This record gives sequence, structure tokens and C-alpha cells, in this order.
Amino acid sequence: MSLEIYPADFSTRYGLYAASAISMDEAYNDTGKISIIEPLDDYAIVSLKPGNIVYNTARGTTYVIVNVKSDTTKQQITANGYTAEWLLNKRCVANKKKIVTIEKDTYSLISSNLRGLSRIDLAPIKGLTETFQEDDPETEDDDESVISDGQLLDQVTEVLAYGKLGRRMIWDSKALKWTFEIFKGIVRTEGIHAVAFVEEQGTCTDLVINEDESTFKNVAYIMYKYNDKEYQTSVGEAEGDDRRELWCSNTVIAEEKESQKAVEKRAKEQASLALGKYLKRTSFSVTIDPDEFGAKYDLGDTVSCISNRFGVAFQAQVTGYKYTLDSNGETTSIVLGEPTLTAIDEVILRNGN
Repeated sequence: MSLEIYPADFSTRYGLYAASAISMDEAYNDTGKISIIEPLDDYAIVSLKPGNIVYNTARGTTYVIVNVKSDTTKQQITANGYTAEWLLNKRCVANKKKIVTIEKDTYSLISSNLRGLSRIDLAPIKGLTETFQEDDPETEDDDESVISDGQLLDQVTEVLAYGKLGRRMIWDSKALKWTFEIFKGIVRTEGIHAVAFVEEQGTCTDLVINEDESTFKNVAYIMYKYNDKEYQTSVGEAEGDDRRELWCSNTVIAEEKESQKAVEKRAKEQASLALGKYLKRTSFSVTIDPDEFGAKYDLGDTVSCISNRFGVAFQAQVTGYKYTLDSNGETTSIVLGEPTLTAIDEVILRNGN
């Protein structure tokens, strides 16, 4: 693993030679993190400063250092940061944008809110056809598809999540600038390029399956308030012994000039979001070849995970990647599926350990 460090103006380049611990992760549509621990010396003090850029040459990923802790007792310095798309959160959404076609309109949203943020270009439009939520005429709410406030990257993340799209900052080491790209993972479950982790075929070892229904809920009740009166509503249709109920403690309050139908709709949406935290979960952990990641499949791709013996069969998206270096050696891991929303948890990759 080779890391290069640059000051914010890219006037020089530092190496990373004595790190005692490194942790780096990436995500399909989330902000990745980095943590570096080095001995406290003059070189580390200069190279690990807030605002400096860490470049992972193997993955082509860059991170911005945002926090540095120098501990003279332990004689170590710890630097923490985020993947470079975090820079977009230096801006808020001051110029609103209606989102229809997610790829095209999200680029427009970003472009109109950069306001001088340097070294960031936008990738050419690929023609991805995913669309955003439509305005609901029944609720008289005409701005559900308009992004008009909040931090820029936070809003971009929500829009891309709706279309199940990913984002990344592509670093050009010669031009010294980034290109922000929206992309869509490849489905690799069929054909000659299919990727499958199958216990019976020996393509996965050290298989661990953990099935958990302890917190599962499928019906949620919530209160909302309209014209000083409280009303109850619910989401979910399960019945009998299969019904597992959740009570939402918050009460949704009607806004000025908001109709009762509109406030009830918002209440149901909040109840649905609450149910998303109480799903059935099955973790699927397996040792695989780390050299295949980035070559045969990458972030956003959909792969198969199968164990006939345990009756487990998943098609899951690769949503995360993590590399760690510590006293036990190097470990690389990937995450399959949304950790809070699907049945797949983590797949462990080992670098010869």
C-alpha cells in the first residue's frame, strides 16, 4: 500500500514511512474515512496537517485531512479525514434546483453551487436514466423534487440514494484536480463476468452466517397534530402472529397552511423510515481473494453469495471497501449491501494473513 501526502496547494509531496496504524474506507454513495497514526516527529507534524491531501495510489482515492491530534505523552500523531467529495460540503445549496433526471440535474445542482471551489470538474453526462421523486398533486406540495437548502454533498447523497447511484472523486495526478463522477454499478450475477461466492464450489471459505430477527418490526404507529388535534396513523399491513408493531415516539406537527392529508403523508413517511431500522438481518462473512477487488468487481457492482447447505442465496451490491494496517498486519474488507437495509453484512478479504 503506497500513500502520498500533499499540502493543500500541492507545492510539495510527502511520503508515509513510519505509520503504526492506517485505516481507510470508501463507499458507493457515502463519505469514506481515513485514520493514520505515526510517531510524533517533525516530519509527521509538517506532513499531517488539516487540509492536506492523502493519495492512495493503489485505489486512486484521495482523502482530505480534517482533524489532527498530537499526543506528547504517547509520542504519536493521529490524523483523520474524509474522501475528497467531502469538499462539496464546504458549500450549501443556496441556488435551488428541481431534480428530474438524477444524473443530469445533480451535476447542474453542483455546478450552480460551487461558487469558486477550486480543482473540481464535473464528469461528462453518461445518459443515466434514473429519475427523482415526483411532486404529489394530492398533497398540494409542489416542491418535493426541488433541492433548496442544506449542505451540498448531503443533498447530493440523498438524491443519488433515491436512484441507487454512486459517486466518486477521480483524481488526476498530472493536472492536480478532481473530477466528480456519478456512476452506476454493474450487475455481475450472470454471464462470463459473473462474480459468485459459493461455499460448495470452494470460491469462499471461513463462511459465517448470522440470522437475526430480534428487533424486526413490520408495522409502525405514529401520531400527527393538525389544527390542535392529535391523530393516529400507521404503515404496514402484516396481520396475526406475523405482525410486529413499533410505536414511534415523535409527533409530526402540521406546518402553516399545510393540509391534513399532507401532514398525514409526512407522518407515514417518518414511520416508514423508522421501520427501516428494524429489519431482519443476516450477516454473510467469507474469506476471498483481495486481488479480485478492483479487477473483477468494484464498488457498486452486484454479486452473488450462495450457500446451499445453509439455504442462503443473495444478490448484493458492493457498497463499501476498507483497508486496515495495524500490529496484526494488513486486512482488506468489502461490505455487501446497505448495512442497515439488507441481509448482507461484511465480507472479509485477507492479504495473505
